[in-house]
Amino acid sequence: MEANLVERVAREHEAHTERDVLAESIRLKNKFPHLGVYPSKQRLYATMDRHTADLRGKTILDYGCGRGEMAMKYLRNGADKVAAIDISEVYVEDLRQQAEAAGISKARCDFRAMDAHRLDFPDASFDLIVGYGILHHLDPRIAFQEIYRVLKPQGRVLLQEPLADNPLLKLFRKSTPHARTEDEAPFTAAQVRSFESQLAWRTESVYCGVVEMPVSLVTSKLMPSHPENLFLRMADKVESWLHRHRLLLGWNQYIVFNLVRA
Repeated sequence: MEANLVERVAREHEAHTERDVLAESIRLKNKFPHLGVYPSKQRLYATMDRHTADLRGKTILDYGCGRGEMAMKYLRNGADKVAAIDISEVYVEDLRQQAEAAGISKARCDFRAMDAHRLDFPDASFDLIVGYGILHHLDPRIAFQEIYRVLKPQGRVLLQEPLADNPLLKLFRKSTPHARTEDEAPFTAAQVRSFESQLAWRTESVYCGVVEMPVSLVTSKLMPSHPENLFLRMADKVESWLHRHRLLLGWNQYIVFNLVRA
């Protein structure tokens, strides 16, 4: 591995193990309660939920498991086996303890601290790989090659990732450095197109937040107890039109890379 990539992995390890930037990011987002529930974000999460609701007979990779909430969900949803990786040994140990306390068979669990640039799994291991906000911490071209390698033919990857083109989001990120790591880099629209064409993927990606994200910041403060409000409903109509016409995609808050291996 190149020296600069080794150093990058070490910085990410320190940020998540020593500083726990994940907790800081969650604390920050909790100040804006509508940010997590605006309509297009609910549809984005519904896309992920649709592919993870019934996992019987499937082997899953939780790609950057954090404290393990999603890995436990995949086990409850019937996955034959869940592998979960994270850069932080602390997070992986938390998950291991949760699974043990829940009485889940060790044969269904493979939880390991691991660098996602070098997945320690055989080729064609997984039916489904799912991650939330991990890829933009990595060298995405190397990471996608590894993801493609360990997916089975017709296997699916679902990765929720932040986007970079929106000026308001750029300002927000610049003003909240303690909730981020030094090397994380949200993706531009041009990068998204490049990643989706890099390998033999069938692409079904979805977006959220080009209009509803900024509106949700305002309504979170003006009417925090009313997430289903007129302003967000109006914003959703505009946003849905933009999505249908594939306009300003890089200005969205998030993409879910929804990709199927050929």
